[in-house]
Amino acid sequence: MTPETQVPETRKKVHVKTFGCQMNVADTERMIALMGERGMQSTENPKDADLIIINGCSVREKAVHKAVSFLGEQQILKKQKGEKGPIIALGGCVGQLDKGEVFKRAPYLDFVFGPDAIDQLPELVHKAESGNRHFVQVEFDKTLSYSTQTKVQGSKAQAFVNIMKGCDKYCTYCIVPFTRGREKSRTIREVLDDIADLVSKGVREVTLLGQNVNSFGKGNPNVHGYEPKELHSPIGKVGPRAGEENFPQLLYAIENDPRLEKLKRIRFTSSHPLDFSDELIACYAPKEKGGVSRLARHLHLPVQSGSNRMLTKMGRHHQIETYIAQMRRLKELCPDVGLSTDLIVGFPTESEEEYLETKRLLDEVRYDNIYAFMYSPRPGTRAAKLPDDVPNEVKNRRLNELLAHQLKIAASTYAERVGQTLEVLVEGVAKNQNLIKEGATGRVWTGRTSCNRVVNFIDDSNRNLLGRFLQVKITGSTSLSLSGEWVHDPLYAEQNPTDVAYTSSYSSSEVVQ
Repeated sequence: MTPETQVPETRKKVHVKTFGCQMNVADTERMIALMGERGMQSTENPKDADLIIINGCSVREKAVHKAVSFLGEQQILKKQKGEKGPIIALGGCVGQLDKGEVFKRAPYLDFVFGPDAIDQLPELVHKAESGNRHFVQVEFDKTLSYSTQTKVQGSKAQAFVNIMKGCDKYCTYCIVPFTRGREKSRTIREVLDDIADLVSKGVREVTLLGQNVNSFGKGNPNVHGYEPKELHSPIGKVGPRAGEENFPQLLYAIENDPRLEKLKRIRFTSSHPLDFSDELIACYAPKEKGGVSRLARHLHLPVQSGSNRMLTKMGRHHQIETYIAQMRRLKELCPDVGLSTDLIVGFPTESEEEYLETKRLLDEVRYDNIYAFMYSPRPGTRAAKLPDDVPNEVKNRRLNELLAHQLKIAASTYAERVGQTLEVLVEGVAKNQNLIKEGATGRVWTGRTSCNRVVNFIDDSNRNLLGRFLQVKITGSTSLSLSGEWVHDPLYAEQNPTDVAYTSSYSSSEVVQ
């Protein structure tokens, strides 16, 4: 057989199972990219994988159980394939928290690593391939600075960009400071260079990530003189000090960087009300009033409870009256802003009236979406020392009532969008194709508006619309999403000549891949 006719060696494959927040999703993408540089190919099927990584979340007990349960399922692959079985690793916050204890329950697990060890993953895998087993790499990076580069696989319109890591807030219920470490921020200059590289590769929307992006820049000298130089809040002095970089500076720097002209949207998550500054609210104003035009009209600001006593017990250090006042000012500057939040029900000693205060908060703020959970104690936190005295059946009732109440509010707020034409970034083909009427042709696509509302629409052109920004007229709504019709807008096409979904002529040969 000549070299030209030899069959190439089959590439090894990696499967990463992700649980938890967007930070974990970004970490997974980094893991896959790092192993791709080593020659591994990503697979959705763990049965095909030579390396299986569980990227677990430990923020809530249920998330931990899901990760551990998936780990248990992989034991079968080890038994079936013997020595040829996959290398299995446990990472993320679960790995950081559990350390080597998990080997007692899962002796078939090869190694454990924490979030700070992700960049060492190729070396850790090589170590396991060389016969080493049951080793742990969960040491925190002790350096004060934080530097990284975003890695994405393939051509994408969206990308997660880590701008900081860790959290210094130490809310009484939260495990994150123990699994992610102390706050560290990248420099604004490095983040700009990183996003510029992504934009050159076709990225048009970035989501800036951090456990508390409002603390971004703390400890980094503002050597380039970015504005605003100091942050203010009704709570008092918050976030980085005067003379340091801060988050509004980063948003304005992205807006004004000529290399990022093709970037259309900036999102961020997550925030803490304690550091939610007046200057950040001002970023939501229209461009002519000093705002950041490409900042998505959406804010996720976790409040956790509508009761001041509960907030104090949670160690949140903000008052609900201040939070509401900030939301009112934000809506005055940006009336179409979409709001979402995190909520905990059944925190130790929570009374029925305090739960109802949270329910009334939904009526006051009128969120588009909430992420609500029953309290579960996390080991090592201060709240874990409190008596978990709210019965599970009460927690469950409160959670279900809260979610049902939110659905009614969302049904009303979403209905207000019917008749409007909104810009939608297409994220893919919708899983639910029920919008297609019997006898009709086409596909249902799904995407998000600037205010983060999900929009489903039909297209029968057989074109690949993934990653396109389209104008969609909203024709229907539910409590969870909007539906509409793609509008071909000649003015939009003229103003957006690089959007081939508008500027290219229709062709039956353009089949969705």
